[in-house]
Amino acid sequence: MARRGSPAGSMAAIRYDMPIAFGPSLMPDRSEVRDAEVVALSFETTVDGAAALLPPGMVPAERPGFSVTRITYPSVEYLGGRGYCEVVLAVAARFRAADGDIVAGYAPVMWVDRVGALIAGREFMGFAKLPAELPPIEAAGDARRFEGREEGAPLFEGAASGLVPLPADKLERVNAGASEVVTMGWKHIPSAEGPPDADYPLANVTRWTYRQGWTGDSAIAFHRPDDRAAPFSSRVVAGLARLPIVRPRSAFVAVGDVIIDRAATRRLVGA
Repeated sequence: MARRGSPAGSMAAIRYDMPIAFGPSLMPDRSEVRDAEVVALSFETTVDGAAALLPPGMVPAERPGFSVTRITYPSVEYLGGRGYCEVVLAVAARFRAADGDIVAGYAPVMWVDRVGALIAGREFMGFAKLPAELPPIEAAGDARRFEGREEGAPLFEGAASGLVPLPADKLERVNAGASEVVTMGWKHIPSAEGPPDADYPLANVTRWTYRQGWTGDSAIAFHRPDDRAAPFSSRVVAGLARLPIVRPRSAFVAVGDVIIDRAATRRLVGA
């Protein structure tokens, strides 16, 4: 948050994004998105594999794991009503904060298919978003499949298969946990010289209400394009291809509504 042009003595904070000369940020404190589609794949990994993707001050959760989640947001107000697609890789992590430990997913990388969402996620939320082509999720019988490409070069392919509907009581329990989903990011802005201008973790919040849900089996594959074919993502997916998968965990597929609660984003201070 930055104060700019606030009346003397006012505590009101107005958020600005670059270029700052043309008015406040286009992003509201909260974006409410209806009919979002989610395909979440989960995997158990090793402690060393998880730790390699975590920044200082974070350690793997007791059950080291990671998830790859493909989300379609059909319409977002700050994009003029256009939607965007996103793939989030998150590692189950623990951060020892001054006000108590936080156990949540830490996202070392995300991919999005609209530059507006990329800029917003990097500048404000500390999400390391990269550009990608994200074709629509494919539905075939009891399976959902997705992929990502950079300049046509394949980066990853994911699938949830053997899907069965969640009964109402289990969906209700999922919604109870999804009412506040915390995802940690890390804001890093390099300096022209010396230490970074910014280098600290943040907690970001989304609030989900799922209307339908399914569970099944998870599968993921990371490709290895060279740096000419995929200049932004080649080294990222090469590193992820080395991430050990001890065993797949359950996949979760759902349709529902989400609030992206930027007003709840906060800087984390270590203990």
